Amino acid sequence: MTIIIQEITDQQQWNEFLTSQPRGHLLQSYEWGELSQFLGARIYRLGALENGCMAGAMQLIVSSVPMPVPGLHFDWLYCARGPTVEHPDSPALTALVEHAHAIAHKEHVVVLRLEPNIADDDPEMESWIAAYRALGFQINPFSIHERRSWVLDIRPDAEQLLANFKTTWRQNVRIAERKGIIVREAVGAGAERRGGSGADEERGSLPPPVVEELASAHADFDAYYNLLQITSERDAFFIHSKDYHKEVLRRFAAEGDAVLYLAEHEGEALAAKMLIRFGDWCWDMFGASSNSKRNLKATYLLQFRCIQWAKARGCSYFDFRAIPENLEPGEAMWGVYEYKKGFGGFPRLHMPTQDYVYRPLIYTAWRKVVEVRRARHHAERKKVELERAARGRGTVV
Repeated sequence: MTIIIQEITDQQQWNEFLTSQPRGHLLQSYEWGELSQFLGARIYRLGALENGCMAGAMQLIVSSVPMPVPGLHFDWLYCARGPTVEHPDSPALTALVEHAHAIAHKEHVVVLRLEPNIADDDPEMESWIAAYRALGFQINPFSIHERRSWVLDIRPDAEQLLANFKTTWRQNVRIAERKGIIVREAVGAGAERRGGSGADEERGSLPPPVVEELASAHADFDAYYNLLQITSERDAFFIHSKDYHKEVLRRFAAEGDAVLYLAEHEGEALAAKMLIRFGDWCWDMFGASSNSKRNLKATYLLQFRCIQWAKARGCSYFDFRAIPENLEPGEAMWGVYEYKKGFGGFPRLHMPTQDYVYRPLIYTAWRKVVEVRRARHHAERKKVELERAARGRGTVV
């Protein structure tokens, strides 16, 4: 068997392979690579070809190592939720890693870091870990993307899914409906595409309906991003720029694989969600909520509508994304976890981060800095979560 590694530039070829694989993931999608480039990163899309057909994929990002010394600069090579191959003993895995070593040498990186989409519901988990160990990787306890997520199997019918919610969650959905919460799809990607990149400057040449749609699109997106800023300030988490969020929606909505929902009461936006579908999975990418009218339970009805959207588009699983790695009160995101699990589902823990170290001295110093920072952050977040729990106020987005 001869495996050839080459860079893939065909979006359809790349995505069709990933969506055909049970371990393919959104963060390895062609579009996500484009988003990384939008943020200024360099990427490599490596395809492992056997007789002209893809047998493996690895999308790599070149990123800078944050160092405490001003002016000191090093890079690292990262693969989010990849590489994607069929089996732990696949020769495509070895070939992809060997090619990644050549890139690492060219880029003078400190480490090659992989976070494969292998979780504890995979019967071959131990074989995967052994395969990476045999290739020279070591386990890093500090992950880039959170290792544990909350997942809901949405293959049952909508009424059964609703019946599986916790009683209070189900009641909150009904309360929101009775109180007049309206959940609607935001005007957005279609208007932006039809208007074109220079739509704001050229509106005089556009038909009035398109001008109106563009205005609505901007208003809806502004409402979404404003809620995101409110939530970021309230719950102390980082958000990317508005332009980045627009780019995320634009990239995936072009093929009908993304939606932006707003939950409103009497015209006031109270909550918002951006969803992305890739293959038969749907990811709850970004969520936000207002500080006002929380008694109307808008987030519960919004979440149910999101699940219905994913189901209507043929998805089998709904990924609520991150929850605490250690499921203990006081852990960061504990309030988020308690909110998410009320909708039914199960926790899913990914295999540990895998590091192949090229420059041990720099790697060791960097890892120590990360360890200290994370310990401090963990202590700070634990204090916040315990105070929030004591007040009986879990985070709801």
